Amino acid sequence: MDLFSPSGIAVWRKHINDSERFAEAAKSWTGRLLLIETEDTGPGRKTWVVVDSGRCTEARIGGLPDEAAADFVLAAAPGTWVDLVAARTTPAAAALKGRLSLRKGDVMALIPHAKAAAELLAAAADPG
Repeated sequence: MDLFSPSGIAVWRKHINDSERFAEAAKSWTGRLLLIETEDTGPGRKTWVVVDSGRCTEARIGGLPDEAAADFVLAAAPGTWVDLVAARTTPAAAALKGRLSLRKGDVMALIPHAKAAAELLAAAADPG
């Protein structure tokens, strides 16, 4: 699933809201995230996601104003996003290896939600 296309984002949001694992892991998490797919040739694509107490209340293509509104801005190359969705790595491991960067937000505020973040990404995997 393409986390950065309109159709992919719509399907992902449905999967997030259908995921009991996400609902449980994120029941105490409220936040606004901007995910950035970095590209060597340009600014890259962006996805805006709002989570509130175990639900995804908004998911859409992100824009420049969203960077200011986001609690967390996370950026990675396309291959890293694929690895995160496929659970070949975790957000924490990717960050420690320098493959995922936290461009905005306090890492200490994100750590309690590491499992919820992993479940958020896992919801993008094909359910079958």
